[in-house]
Amino acid sequence: YISPNQAGRILSVTGEAVKQWIYHRRLPATKLSNGYWKVRVGDLEEFIRARQDLSNKRILLIDNGGSDVQELAQAVEKMGHVPVVAHNPADALLKASDLYPSLFIINVSMSGADAWKLLNKIRQTRNIKTIPILIVSDHDLKDAESDLAVEIGAQGFLKRPFKSQTVQDEIQKILRRVM
Repeated sequence: YISPNQAGRILSVTGEAVKQWIYHRRLPATKLSNGYWKVRVGDLEEFIRARQDLSNKRILLIDNGGSDVQELAQAVEKMGHVPVVAHNPADALLKASDLYPSLFIINVSMSGADAWKLLNKIRQTRNIKTIPILIVSDHDLKDAESDLAVEIGAQGFLKRPFKSQTVQDEIQKILRRVM
């Protein structure tokens, strides 16, 4: 067994980052009676292998539907990931809580839904608030929208139209950064 700080040195991250992975159940650990955590070396090795294998991640696509969301889903599938589509904010929150996706891709230009309220709700929901977000829009973000994107901690932004390869590159970049 090793401490979160020792695991952090192995992973080249802080001990606090390791504790966040423990709290969000990404890395198994045991809490001792004194309040400290211990990580089994085998669990850390499995965690490292999972971080290196960026395939088969569940990615939640939040969009009203249509050809645009299908295009995103196909790009996600080509990468070996599993796209899960939610067509409205309520559906998105239910699926996110059940599936714990590796990434949210949300269209902030959805008609009939306030995507910004949904993003704030995601950031306030305990077990999904740290999941990275990729924002997709049909227009350039206004200053207020850019401020909101920064405030919620969005990891990336894509403006339509875009090529499938651009989506794949952005997803890969975000997953490498956070996993």
